[in-house]
Amino acid sequence: MPIRARLLPLCAAVLAITAGCAAHRLLATAPAGLRLGGDWVLDPAASENTAQAVAHLQAEISNAMQLRPQRASGSAEAGARRRRMGAGPAAPRGDAGRTGPQPSAAARAQPAPGAALIQEFLSNIPGNNLAITVTAGSVTVASDDSSQQYAPGVQTAVEWGRIGAQQISGWQGRRYVIDTRPEWGPAITQSYGLAPDGMLVVTLRLEGSGIDATLTRRYRRTKHAPRALLPTNN
Repeated sequence: MPIRARLLPLCAAVLAITAGCAAHRLLATAPAGLRLGGDWVLDPAASENTAQAVAHLQAEISNAMQLRPQRASGSAEAGARRRRMGAGPAAPRGDAGRTGPQPSAAARAQPAPGAALIQEFLSNIPGNNLAITVTAGSVTVASDDSSQQYAPGVQTAVEWGRIGAQQISGWQGRRYVIDTRPEWGPAITQSYGLAPDGMLVVTLRLEGSGIDATLTRRYRRTKHAPRALLPTNN
């Protein structure tokens, strides 16, 4: 929810939408009879442990960063083999005598992903108290002292940490899905859905660039969840 919108919507809502590169079809209309709105309180015993999810994410990031130099080395070796076979001219040498493609200035300026990814993951974990409001053209999720409003079928430019991203949301079965894809790095997906027992199931997933980490939290209906007065994403 803390992902912050910074530009006006880029396209109007339609009956059926595809979230950019998202693999799943999202709908602009909620399923008939689904009652997702209401006040909810976290059930810690039924939810996954946040510390364990973060530890898993840290391990995923470490593995991805260890594999990255190996892949880069393999690409350089393949390029050298092609040049020896006459597939193309030799690449110019860098200051340190390295051959092969050099990273762009933008790539060199990108911060190390580890701490930033963990912080972004943590900042998007919903609070212990939620208040969800569903209307024909919007879904608002309030969590303690903040709230986020989404428009099904509307693609929006948002800030994802220090970089830009495209966000789109919509209904997928009995879940409301928010798909956020940054300019580079893994995408983050949030979903709010009802389980057969009536509990609210909230899933946060960070996936891409060799990383796949999730956290699932379950909530029970209550009459005491605090509501934020206004959305804070505009």
